[in-house]
Amino acid sequence: MGSEMCIRDSTYSIQPLTSMKRILTKNYYVSAAEASPEGEISLPWLTSKLIGIATDHANQLGVGNPHMNGAGWVLSRLTIEMGRYPKANENYSISTWVEKWNSHFSQRCFEITDATGATIGYSRSIWMALNFETRRNYSLDNLDFNPSLIAEEKECPIAMQRRHREITPESTHEYHFKYSDLDFYRHVNTLRYLQLLLNCFPLEVHDASRVSRFEIAFMKEGRYDEKAEIKMSHNEEEGDYDLSISTERGAILHARLAFGPRE
Repeated sequence: MGSEMCIRDSTYSIQPLTSMKRILTKNYYVSAAEASPEGEISLPWLTSKLIGIATDHANQLGVGNPHMNGAGWVLSRLTIEMGRYPKANENYSISTWVEKWNSHFSQRCFEITDATGATIGYSRSIWMALNFETRRNYSLDNLDFNPSLIAEEKECPIAMQRRHREITPESTHEYHFKYSDLDFYRHVNTLRYLQLLLNCFPLEVHDASRVSRFEIAFMKEGRYDEKAEIKMSHNEEEGDYDLSISTERGAILHARLAFGPRE
């Protein structure tokens, strides 16, 4: 092993730093269970795959949840921009890499390609680590992350997430968070939020168009047995929609959706 620097992976085996993959690529297949009514992978299922490969890569780089002391990664912001979505029974791939890293956040990007290798979408995400006991930010200075693991050679060409706009709601409805809305961290699951936001639009809208760009920024944790209010407004000048989910404790998240025509 010599003087070569080593990091432990998610199974705690020793792995030399020089063998680490700054860019991780995994292959996938869209099953019928993952498909939307329009016959392509649903946005929540795609988001689940992005979270999954991000988890795998963090573990391989030695900075995953198993390497933290009473803390774990949580999404702070997520932006997805798609030219098209993989269809049912279609193979596709996702690549991910760390773009930036500091004491408070890790910025991670993704590229989605079809079976021919053509790029069909990109994603940007910002992650923070949550201290399970205090429910506060866990400093990333506690992790042994080497800056050489940042993939400076890889670009993510989509725009950064914009600041959220204040909403004058055109529609409002309520939702009551229950057991099946929660995840391992005992707060509301990211995928549940996406489902609630997509349900603001009728089937006819989804049949005629697809989400071309999606942005979500988390402000607080959603909790069990809380009543949430979901608000939506249409920005006619830019053609997209602003949404928010809030409880009596204030805003849980802000989101923005833009639709594009189907092929």
